[in-house]
Amino acid sequence: MQVAFVDAGFFIGRRGRHWGPKGSLTKMRRLVAAGRRSKANFFQAQRKAIISDMKYLEFRMRQVGFYVSKNQPVHMCWDGVKGRSKRGTLSNSYKSARAIKMGYEAESYSAATHEIHDFREHLQSLQFDTDDLRRNWISYYQEDAEADDLIATKVQEAIANPELGPEDTIWVFSGDSDLHQLFAWDPRIRIHNFVSEIPRDKITQDLGIPLDSFVLFKSIIGDTSDSITGIPNIGPKKAAEIISNFGKDTLLNPQTNGFKWYEPSSELALESISAILKNWRKEKEYTQTKCVELFGTHWRDLERGKTRILDYQDYETLATEIPTLRLNFQVTDYSEVVQTNLKLITLPCPI
Repeated sequence: MQVAFVDAGFFIGRRGRHWGPKGSLTKMRRLVAAGRRSKANFFQAQRKAIISDMKYLEFRMRQVGFYVSKNQPVHMCWDGVKGRSKRGTLSNSYKSARAIKMGYEAESYSAATHEIHDFREHLQSLQFDTDDLRRNWISYYQEDAEADDLIATKVQEAIANPELGPEDTIWVFSGDSDLHQLFAWDPRIRIHNFVSEIPRDKITQDLGIPLDSFVLFKSIIGDTSDSITGIPNIGPKKAAEIISNFGKDTLLNPQTNGFKWYEPSSELALESISAILKNWRKEKEYTQTKCVELFGTHWRDLERGKTRILDYQDYETLATEIPTLRLNFQVTDYSEVVQTNLKLITLPCPI
């Protein structure tokens, strides 16, 4: 037995294919404007494009062994028009970049009150029944929930369903990487991005972190596509290294200083740090390469007068060996940033 949950954002993603410079709908609109096709032709062309999209989705499903039937329906999850509102109470700028790209003013945008266009209305204007788009397709919609929240909720229900055995499969079809956190929930979960299946070991092998640390990983680096700001100057490689070194539980423990970051307090402090490091190295008769081996690449940058942000471990290792450095660093605690991001990224929305 298999069950499949689909992010209805699939249709919006496919629009680029139809409306691109060489897309079928772009060409048809030009023909209508030139008087060579009628509005009725354009209407039918739009319907044909949507039907083609649905057939494409079922084709991708068949490729991985999921055959739509009465006993194996497609569960289509739609974005609610007020789906951003809950997360908007935590971050007013949540998904602001997307809104600005669509023409909204940055100053007036508020995720807490913003309403997206209900794509179902477009489909209904093309005379599709969005509650019965295709045979054995079931639709789910909640005004104040995003599609990935609905998917996560439905997946939780599937996991708890006693009719699904240990050898059965729970499919998630979505291009949203936030849903990769579901891998940690159950070994029966498989994820497909509408082009190919996402390997289950992508997180553990590519990033080198446990599956259950994926949300924390994204909370540290942020998510530009959703306008979520992470810890400054911390990229995927460094974030994965931090998680590997400390572990999720230690990092989220407020007593361990996991998200305290240290940087030179001023240009003058940076000059002082550079001089202190040079003097210490000369006293020890170490090469710069030796110091990099002992302390990390931040040694080279700091000695050259370049600013670097250090995590708690790197800072303490350096400052314990050379205590005079402590006077020249300032600390910023990003725990609140990470905690907020955890709530923004966790599925379903915990608010």
